[in-house]
Amino acid sequence: MVKHIAGPNRFDSFDIYQTFYKKIQCHEIEVGILIPQGLKPGLHPVFLKFHGGGCVSGTWSYPDWFANWLIPLVHRNNAIIVSPNYRLIPEHNGNDIQEDLADFWDWFANGGVTEHLRSHDLEFELDYTRVLAAGDSAGGYLAIHSGLTQPVGTIRTILGCYPMTNYLRREQQESFMGEPSPPESIIDEHVNQIRPGTVMSGAPPRPRNRISYALSAYGRYNEFFGTGEHLWPIFLLPSAEQLPPTIIIHGDQDTAVSIDDSRMFVKLASEVLGEKGNVRLVEREGEDHGFDMNATEEEEWVNDVTRWIEVEWIE
Repeated sequence: MVKHIAGPNRFDSFDIYQTFYKKIQCHEIEVGILIPQGLKPGLHPVFLKFHGGGCVSGTWSYPDWFANWLIPLVHRNNAIIVSPNYRLIPEHNGNDIQEDLADFWDWFANGGVTEHLRSHDLEFELDYTRVLAAGDSAGGYLAIHSGLTQPVGTIRTILGCYPMTNYLRREQQESFMGEPSPPESIIDEHVNQIRPGTVMSGAPPRPRNRISYALSAYGRYNEFFGTGEHLWPIFLLPSAEQLPPTIIIHGDQDTAVSIDDSRMFVKLASEVLGEKGNVRLVEREGEDHGFDMNATEEEEWVNDVTRWIEVEWIE
């Protein structure tokens, strides 16, 4: 069943609709469609947002992981937000996530959003020539990966906020999010409780963010995500023929996703794509993971980034 949802917090200025783009057994993998309140019928750009969470947690409907500075960007450009969930590890693996990503894009390209809106008697059309794929952390990974794997012209511009261009790994810390860091045993305790046939897509950050920490801090991320060059943008890039104009923002003190991964990706993109590439890295000094969540357009760096996005996405 599909339903209309009242949007809380940062989603207050949107009418929010929920549907699904695929079903596994009886499990529906959701996609949210956010329509700015008062938007006039007609053709509108698409802000395609993938949620973060290390591919372990997160959901499209969690407003605190939709950065504050992106809201006016969406409204100013009269865009429609489309935000899918996807399967998560350790219940699933990277190949499952890639399968979901491909299935979502097929559903999107074949009019899944428009069909759902028409079922609610809404006369909105998507401008498929103006699709901005965006995401933070794991969401940035999916946005960039989409740019490298979807047909030319599917995505016009990419925004990656501290994206995972390679597998998740981090230094062990005494504390994590204000609490003692979880032990490695939390991984096996969780895995041992997974029932056969479980389908997990979209989950609140807590307590699964502690599992994400453990997988990356104790070197066990690839044990569940899997390995293979097809899974990560940094390995796909050398054979890439194109990548839509891409801007990456990253704090140089990021403890979850190293800024060195973004630096390496941008350097390699320049070498591989040459004049065909337009990949920009905005480094934020002294900032950690998620630094932009409460940022506003009053900050100079935000204005610089949004102007770049609008030129590449809309103009």
